Amino acid sequence: MKLKTYYVWGVVAAPILVTLTLGFSARANAVELGAASDYNVFVLGDITQKSTDIEGKLAAGGNVNFVGGLGSKLSGNSGNVVVAGQNLTLSSSQVYHGNAVYGGTANVSSNVGFPQGTLSKGKPIDFNEAGKQLRGLSQYLATLTPTGKTTVQSWGGINLKGSGTAFNVFNLAGSSVSKANSFEISGDAKSTVVVNISGKDVSLQNFAFNILGTDQQKVIYNFYEATNITASGISILGSILAPLANFNFNNGQVNGNVVVASLTGNGESHNYLFNGDLPDVPTKYYTPPVIRTQVPEPANLPGLGLIAVVFGLFRHKRNQATCPE
Repeated sequence: MKLKTYYVWGVVAAPILVTLTLGFSARANAVELGAASDYNVFVLGDITQKSTDIEGKLAAGGNVNFVGGLGSKLSGNSGNVVVAGQNLTLSSSQVYHGNAVYGGTANVSSNVGFPQGTLSKGKPIDFNEAGKQLRGLSQYLATLTPTGKTTVQSWGGINLKGSGTAFNVFNLAGSSVSKANSFEISGDAKSTVVVNISGKDVSLQNFAFNILGTDQQKVIYNFYEATNITASGISILGSILAPLANFNFNNGQVNGNVVVASLTGNGESHNYLFNGDLPDVPTKYYTPPVIRTQVPEPANLPGLGLIAVVFGLFRHKRNQATCPE
């Protein structure tokens, strides 16, 4: 009887431990950009790009019209590599390491390949809710108090020096960025850097970025007012958060997430996703939707109910084994 008791415990304990591990792991991986976090390019409206390359995943709430490579730097089966909320048009393209999903109609030429995935119809992303979250995040970040030193030279040099803390905020006028011919950021090795850039029309042209100390994957440029951004002849080190902006991008690259309202041009997007630590957004700026389930269970403590059942079963079997017949 005791052998049977321990056997029951052993069989059930293994999946419980796995469930607990997965639950705590999911909690540990913070999602800083919401639905856009895993996407190299996340567009709330339409994207039209030709003769270019998006190394990571692409999602657009509107129409996708694309010619080029998609997902080349992903690994294995990466799930949905391309998501079009409405119509999907692909030609002379290759979708690597995953699927393409469209919500409207698909116009995919015969010279488009899906070597490790499929083409199907569906709507895996709520772009309306994602837009609310991203606009709220952008507006909130713009209210943060600057922590570092900002120097704008008359000849067009911009230098942002962090205070040595793990989180640095800088404010810049879009007019200064539009006149820049160099852009340097220095900070602590573990520092997340938020650069808030004001102005409705901003251009980034023909200058170089230089990041010292911290890493480009911890840098995010928040164009919280911009409705039009133009970039050309440039390599942007860090992620772009501009949920209100039409981004016209030619002859250059972005090493990070690109989160915009719409995207045109032949600029490349390289899959260096943002992995900095951003503060929680107050409900004043964004309130997540309430998700109701029939059997609510805390997401960060899965399996505790099962543990209670198993301990009860263990005790019951143990009593049976010790009670005289």
